[in-house]
Amino acid sequence: MFDKFKKTVKNLSDDVKSSVTEKEIEESDIKSSLEKFRLQLLESNVSLKAAEDIEASITGRLIGETAGRLSIEDEINNAIREELENSLKEYKFLEAIGDIRNPVIFFIGFNGSGKTTTLAKLSSYLENQGLDSVMGAGDTFRAASMEQLEEHGNALSKKVVKHGYEADPAAVAYDTVEHAEKEDKVALIDTAGRSHADRNLMDELQKMVEVNEPDITFLVVDGLAGNDVVEQLKAYDGMFDALIVTKMDIDDKGGTVISAARESGKPVAFLGNGQAYDDLEEFDKEKFLDELLE
Repeated sequence: MFDKFKKTVKNLSDDVKSSVTEKEIEESDIKSSLEKFRLQLLESNVSLKAAEDIEASITGRLIGETAGRLSIEDEINNAIREELENSLKEYKFLEAIGDIRNPVIFFIGFNGSGKTTTLAKLSSYLENQGLDSVMGAGDTFRAASMEQLEEHGNALSKKVVKHGYEADPAAVAYDTVEHAEKEDKVALIDTAGRSHADRNLMDELQKMVEVNEPDITFLVVDGLAGNDVVEQLKAYDGMFDALIVTKMDIDDKGGTVISAARESGKPVAFLGNGQAYDDLEEFDKEKFLDELLE
């Protein structure tokens, strides 16, 4: 897992080892290696700001040290881990909904991020925790979106609240919340995929939020989105509580998680790592960093 990221870190260690001698390390000794490393981080979907901060942390650890008295590889790994420890935060979902009688949870994000499938996975996750849920088909714009959610509902034996296409999504969400309150369930509400250019759809989403006051809003981002994720975060700035990163089972880079967490300042709740309903993993920062660096 994350083979490309690991290779990038190893390349840096090898480059630095070949560049320094027994003397005290100077910036000029490692400048070229670090510049190449920064470019490789960008290729691993790490945002420019995060890449620059990681580079600065490594520089701070190495400059002034005597090469023969330290393990270059350990210092680089420790510098990266320390930097990422500060920017990655876990979101304790069950704790967040613990005192809420019938939680209302929205799923937002760009087209193709995996919102609908992630909603179904969270329904299955809740079922395993002894909590029932109802699904709201709040995406009334995309062709076949309601049918897709209904397929998940049938597979999981969950009620799906829906209206017709081009119906008011705020009304769909409202009816879903009402059903959840009557049946003592968790309301899981899908929304239309958006981009920052879809002003009308963003206004609809804002209306859904104002009318229904979700307890938690997850921004679902595609693990393969690369540095496009930065633009997605800007588009939804101030509208979400935590992140869910999908398609991690086919991501060999890991940089999207780093970029999304660092650029948004928000915690990561779950990682989607497969197609099955059980393929939704609570984000564990230490496990993620172990897989990234070891």
